[in-house]
Parts: sequence; C-alpha cells; structure tokens
Amino acid sequence: MVVMPYVKGLSEAFARILKSHGIATANRPHRMLRNFVVHPKDKVKDEDKTELIYRVPCKNCSSSYVGETGRKFGLRVKEHKKEVDSFTAGTQTGASRARESSVTHKSAITDHAVKENHVIDWDKAKVVDREAQRQTRWIKEAVWIRKTPMCMNLDAGSYQLSHTWDQVISRSRAASSCKQSRRDQDVRRTSKRCH
Repeated sequence: MVVMPYVKGLSEAFARILKSHGIATANRPHRMLRNFVVHPKDKVKDEDKTELIYRVPCKNCSSSYVGETGRKFGLRVKEHKKEVDSFTAGTQTGASRARESSVTHKSAITDHAVKENHVIDWDKAKVVDREAQRQTRWIKEAVWIRKTPMCMNLDAGSYQLSHTWDQVISRSRAASSCKQSRRDQDVRRTSKRCH
C-alpha cells in the first residue's frame, strides 16, 4: 500500500495507474490543521542566538565588519557599540580626531568609525551563519571575511584560510550577487506594474 497526499485531479489518476499494477493507495490530507496551529518551538530572536557569524554594516559607505562569537549576538553587538561610542561620543576637534585615527583600536569597527568619521548601522547588524563547533565557526568567519566586498576587518579572522580557496569564494560571491541582482530586477519590474 502507498500512502500519498491528496491533490485534487492528480491523486485519482495516480491511484488508477497504481491499481492497474496491483498496488493499493490511500490518501491523506496535504495540509492538516496541526501544520497551521502547532509550533513546538518559539523563534529565537537574533540578539539571543549564540555560536554564530555576524555582519555589521556602515551607514556612510558599503563597508561591513564580519565577526564570530560563541556568546549572545546582542551582547557582542553591545560591546562593539560601547567601544565605538567611547571614541566617537562628544565633539571632536580636527586635532583630537587625527590623534585618535593614528591609534589602532581593539576592534576594526572602532577603527573604521574613528578613522573614516563614519557611523555604524547597528540596526542592520545581522547573523549570517551559525556553527556550534568553534574551529568550523572560525573557518566560516574567514570565508565570510573573504567573500564580503569592502570588508573593514583588519585581519583574515581566527583561522588562516589558504588563498587556494579564493577562486571558489569569488565564484560563490559572483553567483550570490547575480541572484541578488535578479531579485532586484524582479522587484523593480513588480513595483513598475503596481504604479
């Protein structure tokens, strides 16, 4: 006996074909009430997620910072924000800004904000990947740093990824940007039809 979801018009024809070969069929509903009502786990907010790779963009340019953490994402972003605010808060003169820009800070985000006099877009910070194994997370971070154009990171991450992977990474970046440009074109076409 074969149990299959019921699809109007298709299930009857398929059952006839299988019956001619001596196979009995039974249908079950394609969508059940349980699929609509039951959600066994609540969605975890990004700021509460742990063991991840994240990206934080700049508001003034297309640069982004890529990092990894085993701790809560929200806590790590707050730490970055606190450090940036400690150097950028208040009024700065040209001399004090020049003095600060010659210092290398704890984080590349702070370096970027101070040296370029840019504002970090904390609201658009997002989780780009998850990984529980620390070594694998370091490798993924290194890949994300390489494949992020205009990356503000000062180093290649915790794992020294061989440059042999550059061609593969650049292909994946080109493929994803191709998909994104197709999505952008579709959105533009749809919005033109709506207006």
